[in-house]
Amino acid sequence: MDAQFVNNLQVLLQEVSGASSTEAIQKATTALNQQFYSTSACVPALFTIAKDNGNPAVRQLAAVELRKRITKFWGELDDSVQQQMREAVLKAIIDEISDPVRHSMARVISSIAKVDIPDRKWDNLVQFLYECCQSPTASHREIGIYVLDSLFETIADTMEAHLEHLFVLFKTLINDPESLVVQVTTLEALGKVADFIDPENRNEVGSYQALVPSMVQVLQKCLATDNEAYASRCFEVFNSLLILEVPLLSRHFGELIEFSINVGGNEDLDDKLRIMALNFLSWTATYKRGRLQKLKIVKPLIEKMLPITAQEDPEDIDEDSPSRVALRVLNILSTSFPPQQVFPTVITHVLRYMQNPDPMFRKGAMLSLAIIIEGCVDYTRSQAGDIVTLVCAGLSDSDERVRRASCMALGCIADELDDEIASYHEKLLPLIFSLMNESNVVIVKYAVNALDCILESIGDPIINYLPQLMERLVVLLDSGAMEIKPIALSAIGSAAHSSGEEFRPYFDAVISRIKQAMALTGDDDVMALRGVATDMASTLAEAAGIDAFRPHLEETVQLALQGMESDSSLMRESGYCYFGVISRVFKEEFSKYIQFIAPQLLKTLRMDETVQFGFDLEATNESEMAGNDDEGDDNSENLPFNVNTAVADEKEVAADAAGELFANSTEGFLPYVEDIAKELVELLGHYSDTARKSAVAALFTFIRTFSKMAKSDPWKPGVPLCVPIDDNTASMIRVVLPALLHVWEDEDEKLVVIQICTELRSIMKDVGPAVTIDYAEEIAKNLLEIFEKKALCQTAELEDEEDRADEEPDDELAEHDSLLIGAAADCVAEFAEVFAEAFEPIMDTFLPHIAGYAKPTFATSERAMSVGCLAEISRNMGPAITKYAETLFQIFMAGLGDDDLEVRSNSAYGVGALIESATIDASPYFSDVLKAVFPLIKIADNTNNARDNAAGCVARLILENADAVPLAAVIPEWISALPICKDHLEDIPVYDAICHLLKTKRAEIEVCLPALMPVLKQALEDPDSLISSESKQYLSSL
Repeated sequence: MDAQFVNNLQVLLQEVSGASSTEAIQKATTALNQQFYSTSACVPALFTIAKDNGNPAVRQLAAVELRKRITKFWGELDDSVQQQMREAVLKAIIDEISDPVRHSMARVISSIAKVDIPDRKWDNLVQFLYECCQSPTASHREIGIYVLDSLFETIADTMEAHLEHLFVLFKTLINDPESLVVQVTTLEALGKVADFIDPENRNEVGSYQALVPSMVQVLQKCLATDNEAYASRCFEVFNSLLILEVPLLSRHFGELIEFSINVGGNEDLDDKLRIMALNFLSWTATYKRGRLQKLKIVKPLIEKMLPITAQEDPEDIDEDSPSRVALRVLNILSTSFPPQQVFPTVITHVLRYMQNPDPMFRKGAMLSLAIIIEGCVDYTRSQAGDIVTLVCAGLSDSDERVRRASCMALGCIADELDDEIASYHEKLLPLIFSLMNESNVVIVKYAVNALDCILESIGDPIINYLPQLMERLVVLLDSGAMEIKPIALSAIGSAAHSSGEEFRPYFDAVISRIKQAMALTGDDDVMALRGVATDMASTLAEAAGIDAFRPHLEETVQLALQGMESDSSLMRESGYCYFGVISRVFKEEFSKYIQFIAPQLLKTLRMDETVQFGFDLEATNESEMAGNDDEGDDNSENLPFNVNTAVADEKEVAADAAGELFANSTEGFLPYVEDIAKELVELLGHYSDTARKSAVAALFTFIRTFSKMAKSDPWKPGVPLCVPIDDNTASMIRVVLPALLHVWEDEDEKLVVIQICTELRSIMKDVGPAVTIDYAEEIAKNLLEIFEKKALCQTAELEDEEDRADEEPDDELAEHDSLLIGAAADCVAEFAEVFAEAFEPIMDTFLPHIAGYAKPTFATSERAMSVGCLAEISRNMGPAITKYAETLFQIFMAGLGDDDLEVRSNSAYGVGALIESATIDASPYFSDVLKAVFPLIKIADNTNNARDNAAGCVARLILENADAVPLAAVIPEWISALPICKDHLEDIPVYDAICHLLKTKRAEIEVCLPALMPVLKQALEDPDSLISSESKQYLSSL
């Protein structure tokens, strides 16, 4: 070996390790790469320095650089040099006294083994490691297990063959009496071993399960000694075991949960340790839902999390704390489990906490209530009044921490229960106005945010508040704290949206402020205000109308484009929001701007949002300093990636804007459709579920827009197609549907699948059977899997095989599961409409699955969904439904006796639609139907459209066979339920039936004309009425 080569290399490594500036490091690194790392001579030289240099930092750096060059140069070394290094490296690692250097040297051994072991070289390595692990010297055991652990990263297949012996060894090492390092490293090695265990190999599974109690004891020891770093590594292993299908933790799962609960709730422990335990619980709630349910531990877990929410939080909202992680666990439980299992327990504690003299419990109560609403939306709608009462108590609390939490809670709740909360504006807005006058900036901020959420849905009642609202919001916009200004401006936009024409007196003052804000430059807070201003400009345009906004169009477009030229994803997002909405206002008139926006859309959709870090993973883990050279680094492909979520959000908004821009500007967008559609198809496979949802919506919008542009004849139901579609629409269908079906099968997010089902239903309604005619079989297969609860998005969170075998059927569904099945049901019903009689083979498959959800054991939402879907199918299939009439009639009649009004309402619609469509004589059953339906006729407030559906049902009986209806008794009550209030599709049978009775001069209706004529007048004058043209003409002549 050239001594001068070694000496010069050593000098440069010393410069790197002792450098105090980036420039010095870069200069030395360049010299290393050019003069030393381009030849195989660097390998023995680096090894010599790694074992002999007197400075541990230099030895460590040399070992790091050596590992990186093994793959490239090891094969170029003479066999004798290789053998000398194999023997010397084992001696060197034993002699080394520095832990970081030993760890780096262990990775050198692992890298050499990666090359040698497959070639059956270095046969004594594993034996050497066994001897180290069994040594009476703790440092030797630490070396042995560390190298074994690293070998699982490089030669896992080889190590897998030694599992039986390794389990025996690990059983001793995990219980090492002297070294916690040995125990923790063994636990980490077991984490890697878990990836290679065959679920079918009961011996391996059993051997692993037997070690779990000892693994937990290691974690306990780390916690007892406040060793945060080791505890973190242990929790990381346990978290990884949760996502495996192999049931490695199942035997001791209950004890693990109890342990984590105790650690998470122990205020004597360091917060960081508690957070780790609570995060384990959040992973458990996410990935082991069935196991938690089987152990009946959901309620106890909630009860243990709630007191933690009453603990102090750091001022930094981005910093984790036990309280915040406990709230996260509650949120996951609420979205993963049926609301019946979550909300009652939480609300019981909330009521109790709100009476607690300690304000922190009242704070916890408000935040707990807010955090679970996401998963309990439908379940809590009927309880909105009680929830508002609780929130009002919090908003009026004497402690500002409770008032702040209550404002946050109100914002969350109003976001989910928008219409329900907005209806209590008289109770809420005075309290919010009062909070907006407080001196605490944070309270004002959250109060304005809650106000914004309410204003979005308040509707006409906003008129009474506008003067006071605008006065206060404009003051906050002009002179409030910078962090409040964007929220105040957003609230002004919501006020404009809800008040429409009534906002005109404030338009000029607001638009001038918006344009001023759209030109701002500065720090992040200033740019946040500029972003909101850009977005709100289009909201104001939509509220004020095209004529009022036209004088400001050119200026705001240019300001938005200027913002998008910045390096800020936020400004581009805001620009896309602005252009999407403004195109909706100006339609084709906006087309002249597409040439400036579409290229930016393509640029965003093509952005690469993953950047490989330019440093060595090992150096990061060991706090080592190494050069930036990647040449010869055998781990370069495994370096971590930094995912820019801001770009992902930007792509999501860009996809939304693409759909809006094409739909509104039509011809002006055509030159860009093909390229943008290609990028949207790519976005279907994006890691962000919200970006995937936006891509789905945009692509279906492209199909819909082409169809509208074609101005073809309206589609007709049936297969084969009765009305052909144009080439552009057909071409876009061929682009979208195959791509969508390809990703659907692998989609693991429920909300994305819900979006797919929703868009499919909508596009079938707009474009007809042409969309799905060539893909019906595959779509039906995917939909059927949802009803069978076998879709990937439903099974991705299921348990290992052992849990699945023991799983008990549960008819209670989490709300996201319920929404998914409801969306699938709507899609199936639309299939029936576009395919008509051709739907029969699909109906044969789906009927038992959909009907199954009508069982009394299912929740109200599922029963209502089932009956509603079958009702729509009964109408849509026409005479072909006759085959299923007996089964469906029994379901609808049972539904008319249901305790829930929505189920009864859907059943009333269903039985009427069935009698109308089927070709059998249902007259003998009219008496039973009328008896079941008539109570709905008398409902005063038409909740769930019950009265409308009942009136429509009676009308269909009359049209089917008026002689079988006791008209004298029925007509007066029937007329009292008219006119139709909400469900105007029922106008058609109702007024057709009235015309039929009048034309046939039925005495029973003629005597009711004094009561009927005002009803007819009101219906004819109602712009929302859907009376058939023939009936409208006849009734207008009366």
